[in-house]
Amino acid sequence: MAHLPRLSMRGVLGPEQGPAAPGDRAWLTETPMNRLAAYSIIAGVVTGMLVAGVNWAVILTERAVFGVDHLQVLSPAESVTPTRLAITLIGVGIVTAVLWFLLDRFGRPQVAVPGAMQGKDMPVVTTLLSAFLQVCSSAAGAPIGRENAPRLVGGLAAAGMATTFRLDGEARKILVASAAGAGLAASFHLPLAGALFALELLLVEMSTRTVIATMVCSATAVATTSLLFDNPPFYVALPLTEGPRFLLAAVIVGAVAGSAGHFFGRVALRMAAHHARGVSLLWQMPVAFIVVAAVARVIPGASSNGRWAVQTTLDMGVLLSGPWDATGRVMLASLALLFLARTGLTLLCFRVGTIGGTLTPAFAMGGTIGAAVGIVMQPLFPDVAVGAFALMGAAAFLCTTMAAPMFSMLAAVELTDMPSQGYLAMFVAVIAASLATRAWAVITDKEHRALPFTSQAWTGESL
Repeated sequence: MAHLPRLSMRGVLGPEQGPAAPGDRAWLTETPMNRLAAYSIIAGVVTGMLVAGVNWAVILTERAVFGVDHLQVLSPAESVTPTRLAITLIGVGIVTAVLWFLLDRFGRPQVAVPGAMQGKDMPVVTTLLSAFLQVCSSAAGAPIGRENAPRLVGGLAAAGMATTFRLDGEARKILVASAAGAGLAASFHLPLAGALFALELLLVEMSTRTVIATMVCSATAVATTSLLFDNPPFYVALPLTEGPRFLLAAVIVGAVAGSAGHFFGRVALRMAAHHARGVSLLWQMPVAFIVVAAVARVIPGASSNGRWAVQTTLDMGVLLSGPWDATGRVMLASLALLFLARTGLTLLCFRVGTIGGTLTPAFAMGGTIGAAVGIVMQPLFPDVAVGAFALMGAAAFLCTTMAAPMFSMLAAVELTDMPSQGYLAMFVAVIAASLATRAWAVITDKEHRALPFTSQAWTGESL
């Protein structure tokens, strides 16, 4: 009896084939949807437990280094004296240089989430050590984000399950991507944004199967982590409205911050792709952290992941005295200095081999740009607080750095527990950022493809 044709995920009829090759989306997975949903629940539970361990590693590191953690104060690094912070950062540079060197020399080659989606096995010990080293260095003051680590442990959990249960290539891809997004979701309590990360950046498709798997896995991981770790909202932001002036402000700040985020993302990818290896790590990383220590000693908020910088800009109200008086000029100069310092130090750390993420650093850089735009535009928008400009700028900068407008918008919403009346302004800001980025891409490089900043930046694997 001849095999009947079946409908592919792209709606193309074709003959029956065997298991789909890794990376081939032309055929429906052999794993039924209900079974894939069950696997997603299991992967979510395991991911949630691993992420809880990662989050506790952050807390314990902060307490050991600074005496307090980010659940008690806004930024543990800013709770110590500048001299103490500088000495700590130099020590972090030396210790992490040795540890990254040993892991690079004696550990198995690392596999990023995209590689695991394509069927590569993630080395368990190396991946876990890398993840915990990433979050511990960030918690101790390195100016990098820590969201890469939970994505890695989520991908590791799902890749192990896929191998154990002998899932076909398409089911493996969906499960690994779902768990990676769930890891991000559980670490920052972003259930919707985590699912969208998997759909928008890793799977780059949206079907009933992928939506169910990502949402189930993300929700399960967040719920599991919440049982083991208390994760309150990261930021408190001023409310946004749907008024015409707010929406016009969103267009302006979105285009400016989005353009800056586009170029930062391109440079960050280049720095990570050419990061120091081998013996070079042993001297380049300590030297880089000496620079970080020197800058952080004179510029508050230049080190760590940027949470202090973000909240500081979000707290800015209306600048009643205007942008060009003494107060306005000082604020603009301070914001410019903070932006340059954070941008330069983050890129420097990526270049010398410090592996991490860009979520909170990009949010901080975008917040400073947005606040600066808000101060300059204050005479035209006297009813729009500088903090509102900062929030929209943070989302726009993150949007183009990560090449993910929907993820960035929802991440900003969930990170701040934003009321629903602010959604439209955020949507306009990220769309303006995306359109401005497209314009720059056409002008500077018509063949350029915007790539998200994930762990593949260091391993060289393609998405």
